[in-house]
Amino acid sequence: MFCTQCGRSIADNSQFCPYCGARAVPPSPPSQPPVSPPQPPQPPAPQEGDTIPFQPNTPAVQTQAPPPSVPPIPPQPEDPQPPTPKKRRPLLLAGAACLALVVVAGGVFAFYTLSRQNAARQAAQEGADALADGDYEQAVESYEKALEYRPNDVELSLDLARACLLNGESRDARQALEDLSLSESDENFQAFQQLQALAALGEDVTVNTDAFPTVQLELPLESGSPFPLTADNLTLSEGDNQRSIQSVETSDDSALITYLSEESSVSEEARSLDLSLSAADVTLHRSADYLTPHFDPAQLRLVSTDVSQYPIVRAYFQVTDEATGETLSGLTQRSFQITEQVSGGEYLARTVRSAAPLEGNGGLNINLVADKSDSISLQDMEKIQSVMGQFVNQLHYELGDQAEVLAFDSIVQQMCYYTSDTSLLVNGINSMSTDGRTALYNALYDGVTHSALQGGARCVIAFTDGMDNESTYTPQEIISYAQTQQVPIYIIGVGSQVEASTLRTIAQSTGGRYWYIDDLYDLQAIFQQVYTEQKELYVVEYESDSAAGRYAPRTLDVQVSGDGHRASASVNFTPARSVNDSAPAGDGSRYQIFAEALSWEAASRKCQEMGGHLATITSQAEMDQITQMADAQGLRYLWLGGYTSYDDGGNVFGHWVTGEPFSYQAWGPDEPSRVDQDGANEWYIMLWNIESMGGWNWNDQRNDPAAVVPTMAKTMGYVCEFES
Repeated sequence: MFCTQCGRSIADNSQFCPYCGARAVPPSPPSQPPVSPPQPPQPPAPQEGDTIPFQPNTPAVQTQAPPPSVPPIPPQPEDPQPPTPKKRRPLLLAGAACLALVVVAGGVFAFYTLSRQNAARQAAQEGADALADGDYEQAVESYEKALEYRPNDVELSLDLARACLLNGESRDARQALEDLSLSESDENFQAFQQLQALAALGEDVTVNTDAFPTVQLELPLESGSPFPLTADNLTLSEGDNQRSIQSVETSDDSALITYLSEESSVSEEARSLDLSLSAADVTLHRSADYLTPHFDPAQLRLVSTDVSQYPIVRAYFQVTDEATGETLSGLTQRSFQITEQVSGGEYLARTVRSAAPLEGNGGLNINLVADKSDSISLQDMEKIQSVMGQFVNQLHYELGDQAEVLAFDSIVQQMCYYTSDTSLLVNGINSMSTDGRTALYNALYDGVTHSALQGGARCVIAFTDGMDNESTYTPQEIISYAQTQQVPIYIIGVGSQVEASTLRTIAQSTGGRYWYIDDLYDLQAIFQQVYTEQKELYVVEYESDSAAGRYAPRTLDVQVSGDGHRASASVNFTPARSVNDSAPAGDGSRYQIFAEALSWEAASRKCQEMGGHLATITSQAEMDQITQMADAQGLRYLWLGGYTSYDDGGNVFGHWVTGEPFSYQAWGPDEPSRVDQDGANEWYIMLWNIESMGGWNWNDQRNDPAAVVPTMAKTMGYVCEFES
């Protein structure tokens, strides 16, 4: 029988066609014999020589080979809708065949992949074993082979870089890492960066001993490479002695490693160093030889300190050549080493944050103390005023310079408090007039007090033409006080009546200097010399112990190296309080009244210690404001910040401690008198309220009137003014 699907002859007893898989269907027996369709009559075959007549539109007869013998396909029974299974089964078989091919292909691929993984794993293990055995060349080959099976594998690339570094092949290590790009969150990021840094290191080591015993090493790096290593990754030794690494920095294309070496008692001592850099399971070594620098001896002196930003301590050092006395130049942060002992505790190394000359980096507080006793002639006073006026106009106020002018005769007068306003300073200088005796030591004491309250770099520059004959303080008290407050005193003697030996002792004992001059115009050169000397001080900031008291006594061991010099010193000091250590004690108002029966001098000092000054009144509005405040507190006697003086014509005039013009005035009847009823001098301005004298007005008074009239103490006080 024949297959009903493909038409091929199959065995009669077949259930399925062996060719197409269709179910075999036996043919139904015919009801009658088949009848062949009628055939058209065929013309007789032409004979040789016969003529074939022309037949238009009749296709030419083509002769072709007989078709191959194919079994005749019997007619099929009509079946316009064959059963569905006969069409789906070939598709299912085809799908099964495809699936089989996929399975086979997948198996082949899996076998191939597994083989590569096994090969990579084996090569990586061989690399690890070679590393452990110290066979770095074999480790490189094994890791390279492993990467052939697993290209771009991060951990294999890192292992290859390690092997290359240990084999001394930094360039190959860089190549192993150059195609990797890891984010900071990747667990391998730190190792990646550290290996990059090690691979970027050059072989050369440059040794810088300019700030010996602080030594700096410069290691070249490939351009743009980071250097994330810290002191924890480094070990440095000189001979058998390990050195302390202070910092690791990156500068341009170099790694800068700073460490503290050991002091040398001789110049140009030969030393060798060995540096180990350990990170990401790799240790590299660098070595170098160097000579300690040649040095000349220098002198180091602590001039003053400032703890306004505690625990940051700002120390002001003078560093000079021992032979010439000239200030050393070019010292930096690395030039200074500081060890501190607080309140007798343990000596601890302190971190030096910065070191630089005061010039261009900070201001100087200068207290100018001028002799205006009656031994000064009118002509000499004009010279003094001219020289002092020129000097204050040349200061660098934009860098923080400030000046104060004190003048002394029988008393000390504040002609202008600390300010950077040259108009106030000049007005204070020009308000000086000669009178009275010579209270030099009292003036030096006040100058030291006012300077110390300013903090920072400070000094007193005083000049006098005669012996002290009015002070309550002695030269030794001045020396001790100035040393405690860390204020150097510079003194200039004019004329033949000065006590040169005493003045020189005061100056030198406090860190200042003494000059003798014949002409007051020479003051200008000396003022400038002192200013230059102070501006050459080195401002060194270091971080102290935040748990210790701000004003606790301290001992510093300081070593300085640089500019071909070396110096060391051990100094003891107790930080002085300044108005910058905390916010002013005022309540935020411009004026504040304190009900307390003090002398004028004591009240003035209280205001200055709080960051203000005794109030000045330069308008009716200020007068009304202060008197209303006094009425509210029930006070009748208030100290103001002013003095009275005699001018050259013997007339009394007033002057404010701020140097402000004394234009507005509110004197009571017959005031200022300058002399009390008992003949005592009255130098200080008081605001008082006496009904019989017209209510609130001004009167000049002695320094401590309550000591003479005790009833005044009950309603007495003083007004402090706090500038914005």
